[in-house]
Amino acid sequence: MPDLSDDQLRALIDLTYDHACTRPVGELVDVERVMRAVDTLAEPDRVRRWHTRLWAPMRLRLLERASKSTVTMAAWLPQPAIDGLRARLSKPAYIPRSWIDEAVANERVRDAVRAMLSESISGFIAKASTALTENKSAGSGGLRGAIGWGARAAGSVLGGLGEEVQQRLQERARDFVDGAVGTVQARIAERLRSEETAKALGARRLKAFEKFLKTTEAEAVRGSARVPWADLDAVAPTVLAHNLARSEVRDAVRDELRAVLDALATETVGSLLDDAGLRETVREGLHQHALPGLRAFVRTPGFEAWWAAATASAPQAS
Repeated sequence: MPDLSDDQLRALIDLTYDHACTRPVGELVDVERVMRAVDTLAEPDRVRRWHTRLWAPMRLRLLERASKSTVTMAAWLPQPAIDGLRARLSKPAYIPRSWIDEAVANERVRDAVRAMLSESISGFIAKASTALTENKSAGSGGLRGAIGWGARAAGSVLGGLGEEVQQRLQERARDFVDGAVGTVQARIAERLRSEETAKALGARRLKAFEKFLKTTEAEAVRGSARVPWADLDAVAPTVLAHNLARSEVRDAVRDELRAVLDALATETVGSLLDDAGLRETVREGLHQHALPGLRAFVRTPGFEAWWAAATASAPQAS
């Protein structure tokens, strides 16, 4: 085999690369083969091995670096983005009607409102009855301490209320509560839907955003120490494999791969690299990293044997 120079090998690399750039993407990608590759990569033992080797140490290094940082979260956003978010977040935040209906009109809220009103009114009647009884037997002093002047006036009229009257008042109170619950719920819902509430929520939202901007990276990751990383790392590989085995997930992944491939099928590799601005960057990388490997490869016994066989079987030019 002739001794190929670096210039000749570089020319071979360029020739191969330029040819690859003319090929359509649809010629190079097969959806079912990609799915088989995903299944192979997602095997729990393989995921666990790579996660333990690469991703978990990377997470640890990133969290460790962030825990010592005094950089605020504002550094992650360009000023135009901050200004835009401020303008958006400061606007009134209206709560969706369906959320309000679900939160206010459900039976648990209705029962809570009924219990609150019932307890308040029943308590008032009980105290009033006790105070009136005390007022009748001991004068106005005890009543003054319990419910004030208004009860003293009532005491002169209702001082003879007995247990029967108190029971009737309690029954009337229950009827009143049953009718008032809906009114209270409607007023709560109206309050939540009001412009005033929307403005208050917008102001709170903006305040939270301003606090976030002043938060340091160290403060932001402080809670990560409480995350059970070991438990999550242990179950993540099996969770991934479980979900990739689900037919609905596989169908979704397959359909999305096909949709992407359909969109790119007629595009050439070169046109995609041009659109990404990477054609010459990839070429330079091949020159830098592929050339040494190719130089060594053409000197291996295996390549020399292949070359000898190929050239021996080639027809001789006359």
